[in-house]
Amino acid sequence: MRKFFVFAAALILSAVIYAQRVDVVETTAIFDKKSYPAMATKVMFSDAKSVVKEFTNMIKAYNPETMTVKKNIIRVDNVIIPAINENAIDLFASVNQPKGSDIVDLAVVFSIGSDIYITSSQAPTMYPTASNMLKVFANDLTAKNRDAILSKLGKELEKEEKKLASYEKKSAGYQKSIDGYQKNLDKAEQKKKEANDNIQSTNSKIDASEQLIKEYSASINPENSGDVIEKASKARDKEKKKLESYQKSLGGYNKTIESSNKTIEKNTKSKTKTENSLSSVTKDIEKQREIVREKKEAYKMVENQ
Repeated sequence: MRKFFVFAAALILSAVIYAQRVDVVETTAIFDKKSYPAMATKVMFSDAKSVVKEFTNMIKAYNPETMTVKKNIIRVDNVIIPAINENAIDLFASVNQPKGSDIVDLAVVFSIGSDIYITSSQAPTMYPTASNMLKVFANDLTAKNRDAILSKLGKELEKEEKKLASYEKKSAGYQKSIDGYQKNLDKAEQKKKEANDNIQSTNSKIDASEQLIKEYSASINPENSGDVIEKASKARDKEKKKLESYQKSLGGYNKTIESSNKTIEKNTKSKTKTENSLSSVTKDIEKQREIVREKKEAYKMVENQ
């Protein structure tokens, strides 16, 4: 997070200056402990190494007699830039980048000989062309760097958005699984409840049957007539069959409860495990959304300039 804010602060600084467009101003530059009248400009979204490289490439196109670069100091002898002057001139350029900034300062001295330099007062006819050359250089390089940053930020944003989408897809999958486990739990609980209700009802029927069997058995004794005994025997046998059926049903209901308990245990464990996974991916989503938000802000910050 801290890295982002440092980066964002640098972009804000560049953006504010770039919003005003890069310009060229007259200033004083020091080379070899001596002051020279110079022109200064800035290159945004860049670094000193890149500016040195681009500036020297630009000057090389004019085939200078010699050009040396040391510690971001560029010295050019006898270069002819037709748009500025048909005669050879010398250049001194310094490239400086403040620590932690992506703004690079470029100061250039144009010497046309005999302590005469291209300034608005000493060489008013050459100054506009030389000044514009630096302005175009700084603006073009700034725009190039800006486009490169946008491209990079765009790719990073796309990558982070895909990562967020992946987390959200996982989250939806976990939630779907949880809903499925809950549905299974509800069904198992319902079956268990119905089985318990049936057990209670069947136990009542068993009690009633057992009572009837006792009553029928009491009627089967020598004191009663043969018809009564026969009728009681038949009724008792019929009730015994009912009792066997109730007891058999009772076993089935108990098996249903046992099966439901296993289903409940299994789905409860799976649901808890998936809920933990969902909780973890939810935290990932929150973090990833913040990353995406930061990337979008960084992109818009540059894009709007």
